[in-house]
Amino acid sequence: MPGCSPLPIVFCFLLGEKGVLLYRRMTAPWNGTVTVPGGKKERGETAREACIREIEEETGYRLRSLRLRGIAHILSGEAEATGYYFSSRDFEGELRESGEGVPFWHPAGESLSLKGINPFYTLLAPKILDETAPLFEAKILSDEQGIRSSSFENA
Repeated sequence: MPGCSPLPIVFCFLLGEKGVLLYRRMTAPWNGTVTVPGGKKERGETAREACIREIEEETGYRLRSLRLRGIAHILSGEAEATGYYFSSRDFEGELRESGEGVPFWHPAGESLSLKGINPFYTLLAPKILDETAPLFEAKILSDEQGIRSSSFENA
């Protein structure tokens, strides 16, 4: 909607011995693509609280700690979103599916070339998987065909 506040969304890269936890989405948007777990921030939540909730809802894991890795301002037609990207190596619980998708572990180094990988994952993962990389702020322009342009700055 024109003139509306950006939709706040969160995503979390869980990193472990088996690589990165990926998520095959079974709902719109991006139905069928592979990315990391995440979703919309709810009213009254901080981005961190939303990330913790989304991870538990979508994977069964409970985050004990997490780190903000970057913020992306995403423009797609008339829609606008602000994405908060986190990572964590500190979680517990049993992995399970949800009605929204199927989580699975995959070697991080091979994730960028995985069939069906989401273009936002391909763009952002190198900055997040490199745990020494600084916090980033990005501006991403996209449409139905994918990402049209992007720019990054260290925050």
